[in-house]
Amino acid sequence: MTDQPALVLAFFAIGDAPAYSGLHAFVHAVEQAQVPPQTVVYAGTYGPNRATADAINALPSGVYAPLLGIRQTGPGGPYSGRNLPPDDLRKLDPKYGGAIPLQSTIRPLPTHDYMNWGRELGCRFRDSLRRSGAGGEPIATTWQFDEVVAEVVLGSLTGPHRLFDAGILQGLHIGRHELGDHPQTGIVWAARATLATMPVLPTPTGSPLAYLWDAIDAASRLYVGEEYVDFSGDPAAAARSSSTGQRRLLASSGPVRRRIGHKYVAGMTPGMVTTPGLGGNVHGWSVARVNTWRTGFVRARASLTPLSGFAQFNFTEANSRPDVMRAAIEAAAAPFAT
Repeated sequence: MTDQPALVLAFFAIGDAPAYSGLHAFVHAVEQAQVPPQTVVYAGTYGPNRATADAINALPSGVYAPLLGIRQTGPGGPYSGRNLPPDDLRKLDPKYGGAIPLQSTIRPLPTHDYMNWGRELGCRFRDSLRRSGAGGEPIATTWQFDEVVAEVVLGSLTGPHRLFDAGILQGLHIGRHELGDHPQTGIVWAARATLATMPVLPTPTGSPLAYLWDAIDAASRLYVGEEYVDFSGDPAAAARSSSTGQRRLLASSGPVRRRIGHKYVAGMTPGMVTTPGLGGNVHGWSVARVNTWRTGFVRARASLTPLSGFAQFNFTEANSRPDVMRAAIEAAAAPFAT
């Protein structure tokens, strides 16, 4: 466990300038929730944004941590090339300076040279943070990575995906020394499909999986397991089932996996949006009943393993209602109140 409990909050609407209505509603929900003063609140949404950085850093114990997504969502962006001033470009090897040669537009995997292209993508994520703050300073000194993808354990290309994800995390961690970067740690999210499986897979020295575990350990200050439980049945039973991945990390014979297990944060969603794979309010309960079930789950989950904190992902649509946001944030922080 980390010294201070963490509350990790990710993915919310910012809203149009200059009002930024979504951002202000989110920040107000954090302020109204009873977050214990010793809890560090890491929060951010996709991509660096000055208004968001200023608002999050102004919160008591708030730390701006923008969310950096592995999947390309449209034209341009880090997959298309380096976005740097000419003076910076001249300092870098041009070999990996072009568009990342993806197998398809929807698959986050290059056609070859998986780790080096991954490292380049991670460095491009750091490029987006380096001088986008006030006065050309870094906009953030930490980040959230979304995510260690399910494909590292599913499908016929697990090895390439492991190397690509490992490279991204190496790039995020180390950055570009040619441009003055120093090592930096962040919050690594891991897909639900990976949680119970990865900790028990054979991990020979020098294997793609060994590289991935080492990269996760080096790059992460926190490791968020996307448990994303269905709000259904006995919350204590749900907590027991969803904790399998962390329990396997903590019981591992490998010291790297055990260390990651001690950085573990249990990932949830507010629950009112039931997107496939995100769990939540699958029975269409009232907000009051959702809150009661969630409270029982969080209490049970916190009693099962040593956690570094809880996380909430996806404050959009019905999850962006002020009462829903406040209740979800409050529940995630409650186990660490003293």
